[in-house]
Amino acid sequence: MSEFDPTDSVYLVPRGEVGILLNANAGRVRRSLVQALRKAAPEALIFFTHSLEEAQDSIEAAIESNISTLFAGGGDGTIIDLSNRLLRYEHAPRLGILRLGTGNALATWVGARTPTEDMKAWSAGEAYREVPMRFVHAEGEAFPFAGLGWDAAVLNDYRWAKQYLKGTPFEAKPYHLPTYLAAAFGRTVPRYTVIQRRPPLVTVEVLSGSAWKIDHTGHKIGHEVEEGEVLYQGPAHMVAFGTTPYYGYAMRMLPHACIDPLRFHLRISALSMSSAINQLPSIWTGDCDDERLFDFLAERVRVTFDQEVPYQVGGDARGLRRELDLEIGGLALPVVSFR
Repeated sequence: MSEFDPTDSVYLVPRGEVGILLNANAGRVRRSLVQALRKAAPEALIFFTHSLEEAQDSIEAAIESNISTLFAGGGDGTIIDLSNRLLRYEHAPRLGILRLGTGNALATWVGARTPTEDMKAWSAGEAYREVPMRFVHAEGEAFPFAGLGWDAAVLNDYRWAKQYLKGTPFEAKPYHLPTYLAAAFGRTVPRYTVIQRRPPLVTVEVLSGSAWKIDHTGHKIGHEVEEGEVLYQGPAHMVAFGTTPYYGYAMRMLPHACIDPLRFHLRISALSMSSAINQLPSIWTGDCDDERLFDFLAERVRVTFDQEVPYQVGGDARGLRRELDLEIGGLALPVVSFR
């Protein structure tokens, strides 16, 4: 199964008004980058934002300026916030994702290169694919990937480590992935191996539509589970879900997220910590085949834990949750991919 379904995207050549939305508070948005972007795409209208309110104003200004393609620079959280705002408009511009964040899960999904390379490609008329980015909805928020359990716990520890290293040479971008791994193996792994050995128990109930289990290649196995039935009940160190395949740092946590436009990929891991560590390379590439890794495609489900677990959306911590309703959204944003 491919990450992009050829029947679900079209090839186009750049045309129409183009804009670039930059978060002025981001560390990588320096004068040199802005000058490079102006040189790469002199026809682009550049918007700078310092707050969420300014971001909303910039979106409205872009729409009023008849911008048909809006490139945005920032991490996954910035892109997800922008997407939620664009979904409110009936005729929103297509979205271009510039690789300016830390984890860059969405930039990896669309094959983004450096911001100047992508803007040069646009100005040069290089053909691109317009891919629909779909969303899972929970608690009034739309997002392309999120998770409960271990993955959110690692993110919390990573945030702590970044704060601890702030102001040191290890704050620089080349150390982000090593810091992430150090946080995982230095804090998360010991905590869940020594202190909390018993995995939480989770029940996943189908609220509407249908859902089914898939194998590690993405093919349907078993019968369809209908409304009111239990899709899964048992131990779960992690429950991940989304419509795009990547987590940060090119980890293909949800390799089957793009194979069904009407459902999202739900992954439940009952792997022990030691097994997860031993199989980390295959988990990272999305090739892990283990009987304690359960994959499903679903439309609308309720996830209920027997205890509170960490929750993250697009790589941003959202605190603790015991229960969460998940539903595939009916709207999609057209996204630029030069892949």
